[in-house]
Amino acid sequence: MSRPKKEHMEDKTSVVDSDTLKLRLHEATNAPPAFVLLMGPAQQMGKQWAISKEESTIGRTLEADIFVDDRSVSRRHAKLIFREGEVFIKDINSANGTEVEGQRIEPEVLVVLKNNQQVKTGNVIFKYLAEGNLEIVSNRDRYDKSRLDPLTQIFNKGALLSTGEEVFKRAKTMGVALTVVVFDLDNFKFLNDTWGHQAGDIVLKEMSALIKRKVIRGEDFFARFGGEEFCLVLLGSDQRQGVEIGERIRSTVEKFDFEYRGEKMPVTISVGVASLDPSMTSWSQLFDKSDQASYLSKKNGKNRVSTL
Repeated sequence: MSRPKKEHMEDKTSVVDSDTLKLRLHEATNAPPAFVLLMGPAQQMGKQWAISKEESTIGRTLEADIFVDDRSVSRRHAKLIFREGEVFIKDINSANGTEVEGQRIEPEVLVVLKNNQQVKTGNVIFKYLAEGNLEIVSNRDRYDKSRLDPLTQIFNKGALLSTGEEVFKRAKTMGVALTVVVFDLDNFKFLNDTWGHQAGDIVLKEMSALIKRKVIRGEDFFARFGGEEFCLVLLGSDQRQGVEIGERIRSTVEKFDFEYRGEKMPVTISVGVASLDPSMTSWSQLFDKSDQASYLSKKNGKNRVSTL
């Protein structure tokens, strides 16, 4: 007698779950150990750092491998040493000390870390995940998902704010060029009113994928921060390079055939470009200048690139 259909369904589900678990176990086994931020700056909560180098520094300086923007953490607070499959930590004579599982460790003394132990540097708390820990994969996936826009699968507004602030500080401290490109779709309300919101969503998804495929470089940061508003952060690029990239994006979008139910939809964008200058003291100043430049493109006829 054959088994009930319901039991077949249950068997199939368990096989899928088992395969998924095997894949995650394999991925975790091959991933390096990691540090996860449990308590600290809000914009960094849940962030995970792979421990793959022989030595990694934890600190408030932008040159630190594990950079934490918290005043309770010293500029060079502690060091992680990855040796023969084990991870050790030592305090580098920090102002507020380092604790492992609530026990303060002596400066310059190596202490071996064990799986799932908590490490406190100043007021910031990390969790150590040893090689093979499934949390390495699940936490990374969860953190990545929290930073992605569900429609376009590029970074979201929260990710833009945290990354923008960190990149701005890095560029100011290290004297590196930084350019921001802001753009939004022209006449997007007309597009939605004419073809419907489903068509609008298709345009947003296709445009994002098109720009990622044709324009974005590996080191660039691309995010959607509003309904039809997008931002590209270019660390190491000056304004001339930013204008060139902005023009490439504008031209690529204009030339692409966006279609909905066999009907072509005209799509263009207005682009603004701004670069870091010595007078700027915050990420918001740089972003706002780029945003204002995009409004200038709108004002001057749309489908163009502008600077201030």
